[in-house]
Amino acid sequence: MMTAILHAEPTSVLPRLQQLGLSEAALLRAVMAGYIAKSNCTENHPPLFPPIAAWSEAVRTLRDVLKPEGWTRFNDQNSPKTVSPDGSISIIVSTGNEATGIPHAEPATTSSKGPNTAGAIEINRSLQLYLPGMELPVPLQDEDEKVTTWILLAHHAKNELRAELSLPLDVGSDGRVSVWQERIILRAQPLDGEQVVITPPVQPDIDVAVRRKA
Repeated sequence: MMTAILHAEPTSVLPRLQQLGLSEAALLRAVMAGYIAKSNCTENHPPLFPPIAAWSEAVRTLRDVLKPEGWTRFNDQNSPKTVSPDGSISIIVSTGNEATGIPHAEPATTSSKGPNTAGAIEINRSLQLYLPGMELPVPLQDEDEKVTTWILLAHHAKNELRAELSLPLDVGSDGRVSVWQERIILRAQPLDGEQVVITPPVQPDIDVAVRRKA
């Protein structure tokens, strides 16, 4: 198995994300939104709903926070993507296994991916392995086929949320994405249950005139 380019320290993670037109805060906000959506589900929800809620809310939040930066939504055959302003990068959101967000581990998506994601990965492979003078393994017909697709992997562990933005290159025999060209490890978000102190906003003093009845 090939060794992925690894960014695990802030001195490497933050500049690499900046090169992609992203911030760690924006990605972490999407991951946390997914966790909150899942946590708000109850036993009375259909069993399949919590992971769908987490995924859907993470996608929505990612689009919301990146919209001011010029990123746009693109719903490609039921594969929702968030696309960079210049159209060269797209991001899809997926749940990752327990190795997600751990350097030198072997992360994978928890579910098998359909032909749309497989096609995007094939384009990744063509673009990443291409060298000047070489014939592309897969002929690229138009600009849509020159988009590099990254996956925002999120894993809800017992005491923390782990995530990474990674560039997929292949899927395993089970259909899960498990081979990566590059991995950008995001900061883990602890779930320690500490009490959150909410300070009410300071209200202006209002003088109320009280008059005695005649």
